[in-house]
Amino acid sequence: MYKRLKSVFKRVINIGCDGDDYNAHKIRVCNTFALLSCSIVLLDACLFVFFYQSLTAVLMNMLLVVACCSALVLQYYRNHYIAGLMLFLSVISFIFIQAYGVVGNEVGVQNTFLTLLPMPWLLLEGSRRSTKILLSVLCCSCYFFIEYHQPIQQLIALEDTHKGVLQILYELLAMLVLILIAITFDNDRYKFEKKLKTMATTDGLTGLSNRTKLFIEGDRALCAVKRHKLPFCVALMDIDHFKKVNDNYGHSHGDAALQVVAKLLAENTRESDIIGRYGGEEFALILQGTDLSSAIDKLNSIREKIEAEPICYGSVCINCTASFGVTQLTNPGQNLTDLFDQADSALYDSKDKGRNCVSVY
Repeated sequence: MYKRLKSVFKRVINIGCDGDDYNAHKIRVCNTFALLSCSIVLLDACLFVFFYQSLTAVLMNMLLVVACCSALVLQYYRNHYIAGLMLFLSVISFIFIQAYGVVGNEVGVQNTFLTLLPMPWLLLEGSRRSTKILLSVLCCSCYFFIEYHQPIQQLIALEDTHKGVLQILYELLAMLVLILIAITFDNDRYKFEKKLKTMATTDGLTGLSNRTKLFIEGDRALCAVKRHKLPFCVALMDIDHFKKVNDNYGHSHGDAALQVVAKLLAENTRESDIIGRYGGEEFALILQGTDLSSAIDKLNSIREKIEAEPICYGSVCINCTASFGVTQLTNPGQNLTDLFDQADSALYDSKDKGRNCVSVY
């Protein structure tokens, strides 16, 4: 039962999020706000119908429920701005009517306006700055009007006990809104930090580590193998005649070649191996715990698979070859840059030999 309810809740929260990663967090906030408002208002309606038989008050509550459901429907049809705007205006209108004409300002319903002040900034798109300011000002105005203006005659004269219940309901809504804001900011911060970290350390085209991450992880691995006295090899790989691929078949076909090669490298290396795009059509492999003989065998195996793999873009398929240069750690005083320089020298030897081979420094 709990899992089913959780699944339904997630589906409702994610209505309208598909294909809109940029505004997904705002859409989820709007959907959650609609659910919270709907739940509190339904409890509020139960109080009015069971204890006061006030159909007018219940009808006003049901109108807000309809507004919340309408906002979810608008989200489904990707009308995110209208959904957020309608929901916020409906909620503050409901609170205003409740505090001014239904139960009065003694219950403290108007205090909910204070917690709703930041909601326009969470609900609406970033480009709607003036609208957000106007809605926040409207929220403040409603609060001061109710707080310092004598309300009209109340529709319902609440008993003291029920005043307490109603006050708890609106305080609960206020607290849940604050919790929602806190969770939203924390989730957004985490997601954006993770995204920025990924963008800073990953090559966008191939999905492999970029040069920065390659050196960070490579230095860490080198320190570990020196400490445990394990074998350590570094290799550089270059796609042969890559410029001709771009010139003859177009850059899109060249990008496809880079992606295919990156996929083959990822599929034919261990989890402990570090692979990344070194620059242009060059890739780097850091093979920790692998001796030179095993490294040569592995690189030759990868080279043969690259040669045999068709690289297709559109209706055109081509084959590419690759050259490798490999070196191993022989001196504890060597650093990662030294090893890459040696591997680069070996790579030039492969090109001098006619390409499509593995050379050792």
